[in-house]
Amino acid sequence: MNQTPRYTHRDDDFIFYPTNKVVGIIDDPSDASAALDELEAAGFPPEDVDVLTGEEGVHRIDVTGEQHGLLARIVRILDKAGDMEPEHLKRHEDEMRAGHFGIGVTAKELKAREQVHQILKSHNGHFINFYGPWAIKSLEP
Repeated sequence: MNQTPRYTHRDDDFIFYPTNKVVGIIDDPSDASAALDELEAAGFPPEDVDVLTGEEGVHRIDVTGEQHGLLARIVRILDKAGDMEPEHLKRHEDEMRAGHFGIGVTAKELKAREQVHQILKSHNGHFINFYGPWAIKSLEP
């Protein structure tokens, strides 16, 4: 399995929704590592950066919520009522299974979102989206 040089893990491993995060996929471990280096150099603290890959990433996304109990299952049922959320969950799960890297960075301000977008894109990032409190905005297909 591909590994980046660092992995941020939260106490609560289930990802309900990546609120105020720019999330992108990077396929290659060296590109992912370079993106993480650049994010750090740009001032994004490690606690604001999540990296998911492989089965651990699939587990944290948990498309059905079945691995994380009743509340998680309810959340995923409600997600199905949204327009794009289930599609995004499935895409992220597929990318993790393929050994790709999902990098999510907290970026509440527009300038920070644009900066994260450009950093991920410059390291061959794709499927880059901003997950706002009320909507998902595609930044890069």
